[in-house]
Amino acid sequence: MLAQAAPQYFGIFAALVGVTWILLLFVFLKQRRDLSLIHEALRGTSGERLEPLLQEHLRSKQRLEKRADELAKRVAELEQKAMECVSGVGLVRYNAFGDVGGEQSFALALQNEEGDGVVVNSITGREQTRIYCKAVKAGRCDQNLTPEEEKALQLARRRKTPSQAQ
Repeated sequence: MLAQAAPQYFGIFAALVGVTWILLLFVFLKQRRDLSLIHEALRGTSGERLEPLLQEHLRSKQRLEKRADELAKRVAELEQKAMECVSGVGLVRYNAFGDVGGEQSFALALQNEEGDGVVVNSITGREQTRIYCKAVKAGRCDQNLTPEEEKALQLARRRKTPSQAQ
């Protein structure tokens, strides 16, 4: 009985092998076409290979990223230094004495971002000029301030750099 069924099984087996070969041929041709498309894409428009161009582009990108990191560090350093620089200025001119006109006296307040700085007061009379300087820490002064010095300090608090105004 097995001998009688063998030709039938042989025919089915042969058909399966044939279908498998046809499928393999189809897969091979599709893979070959896809591979040729990849090779064509890897050639540049001028005929040169695209791989060296991509490698150079990658190196360039890495250099730019490194430079961007360096610049970010530099900006952070400059921002820190800017905190210590004068960022607020207030100036008040006034007449200290009735016999001297033209508002020759003045109070000048200079502050950094943290409110540290100085108040300079110049009092001008007919025969002499006196200059006083008072330290300011965190927007406050340990010494008593004149009304003109107070006003100059208030102006300095309001007048900030353009970066802080945003």
